[in-house]
Amino acid sequence: MNTLTKILATLLLTTGLFAATHTAKVIDTLSSGGYSYINVQEGNESYWIAMTQRAVTKGTTITYNEQGWMQDFHSKTLNRTFDKILFASDASASSAVERVPSKPDVMGSKYQQKSTITIAELFSNRDKYVGKKVRIRGMVTKRSAQIMKKNWVHIQDGSSFKDQDDLVFTTDAKMPKKDSVVVAEGLVRIDKDFGYGYFYPVIVEESTFSIE
Repeated sequence: MNTLTKILATLLLTTGLFAATHTAKVIDTLSSGGYSYINVQEGNESYWIAMTQRAVTKGTTITYNEQGWMQDFHSKTLNRTFDKILFASDASASSAVERVPSKPDVMGSKYQQKSTITIAELFSNRDKYVGKKVRIRGMVTKRSAQIMKKNWVHIQDGSSFKDQDDLVFTTDAKMPKKDSVVVAEGLVRIDKDFGYGYFYPVIVEESTFSIE
């Protein structure tokens, strides 16, 4: 498994349901070593994305899922360093008029208790909670053990804000089982960059879980 394959596999493992969707116009494309490097224009911003090799035509509009950003990424097969590149997946041809509108915000949750807040509340008021301890009740949707010496737990509670409905918790403690209902407690961090494409606008660290 080469370096780029390892990066994409790791990003897919850890980002999971958190991945954002983008729609952009193809400006240029390069293929090498089984991967496509595509220069896209999204709104007023132009940047490069990388994904497994596929046929992409200049001038078309594509939709793809975000897996993670990397700075100063060097492609050995192209012998080129990209100042900034987005690793992406699930690309498909589309048009601007076909873009699926965002789902409406859902601020409430059937899992919420008096001592907990919803995931939508945390995302919508993240600056209010940064550095503070929060409690969130929901269902465990995904677990990843010992990545960068941390255990990663994804929780959803049915609420969402601007398509953000999945919250990641890191912990040194034992992880709860998938599909279990838990009360998760930890410290809120925002714009957390672990490097290697691991960037989270909101994440909860030093977490503990009360399993129901």
